[in-house]
Amino acid sequence: MVTTRKPTPTSLMLRRMTATAVLDALRSGGPMTGSDLINATGLARPTVHEICNDLIRLGWIREMENRRPRGDTRRGRPARCYEFLSRAGYVLGIDATDRVAVHLADLRGDRVAGADEPLRHVSVPAAERLAAVRRVIDSVLSTAAVDPTHVLAVGVGVPTPVDGQGRPVGREAYLPGLPGRDVGSELGGRHGWPVLVDNDANLAALGERWRGVAAGVDDLVVMVADERLGSGLFLGGRPIRGHAGGAGELRFLELIERVGSTYGIAYLVRTLGAEAVAELRSDEEVDERGRILFERSGGDPARVGTETVLEAARAGDKLAIEIVDRVSDRTAHVIAALAGMLNPELVVISGAVADAGDLFLDRIRQRLLPDLIDLPPRVSMSSLGNEAVVIGAVRIALDHVESRLMSGSDPSSWTGAPPRSGAPR
Repeated sequence: MVTTRKPTPTSLMLRRMTATAVLDALRSGGPMTGSDLINATGLARPTVHEICNDLIRLGWIREMENRRPRGDTRRGRPARCYEFLSRAGYVLGIDATDRVAVHLADLRGDRVAGADEPLRHVSVPAAERLAAVRRVIDSVLSTAAVDPTHVLAVGVGVPTPVDGQGRPVGREAYLPGLPGRDVGSELGGRHGWPVLVDNDANLAALGERWRGVAAGVDDLVVMVADERLGSGLFLGGRPIRGHAGGAGELRFLELIERVGSTYGIAYLVRTLGAEAVAELRSDEEVDERGRILFERSGGDPARVGTETVLEAARAGDKLAIEIVDRVSDRTAHVIAALAGMLNPELVVISGAVADAGDLFLDRIRQRLLPDLIDLPPRVSMSSLGNEAVVIGAVRIALDHVESRLMSGSDPSSWTGAPPRSGAPR
């Protein structure tokens, strides 16, 4: 007879679990006593105080001065009280897609400082992209008066799949100089920072689950939909990246009827708007259907931006509304294709176009049923807008720092700890 034993947690696993529980409890609120932490974590008193002593030595928390609640006149030693030091260290989150955006965040993930710089276009040479990243990083650290040695990890989003070694892959013609490049070493080498590189849509999905409309959703597609379409996937609460990081890539849309490309919502709205204005301009009399769009662009196709068309649609311009209808129909076909394969609970449309939910959401939802799919997902616009990628980048940097913190049973072996002195609180 063959018997099997259930695996038991090792001492290292237990150490990580208990330390994580204490750290999460302290980070989620204000100062807590040992009794508060026992109630919050279910751990024994000696374990709580042992973990807190370790975290104090590492510089993550401090023991506050002994104090009693107001009116408490009992004799005896007051309870020990601990406080999380959110600014004992920092992480950087970076969006390096069609712009460079950098957030400096504390150990709670809250933004301390940030800046961004536009790129000429998404396909700039890699050297130009990385030079812009370095400039914005230096600017942000200078503005916040944070020494580079206090940065514990960096997360970076790029507009292409990333392999298991953290190197971008994809088409050289689309991203010259970026595929195969060791971006992490180039950005982190100056200061010895660990750098985590991931696809922008994957980070957008992580950001949405952390601080966006997808909190608590385990089966999720986040569709970055500005210039080009990409998707980040979570199934069963786990990120799906695929064999070479290419899960969620959408070139197959070129084969889908009434889709035919990976152009994003912002690109299509702008392009169709410019074409419409060019046609109106060639007429002897401007079509009343497009008069608002024509006037807001000054009759110049080169002056038509995505917002030009969207604002004209909000003002009742029939031609602009037709463009919104066309793009909504196409987006519904994209969502139906993804939902048919993955059956997500929620699809989030992310990027700068997330502000246009008043124009797109109802149109997309109406097109999904009943013609396109029998089990349509919920569809929402991102609450993070074009910050979803950089917020997801902050999250992977924090995850890395915390995993290193919990990497050994002996606190002296915990790497990635904040500076023990000189760091502002």
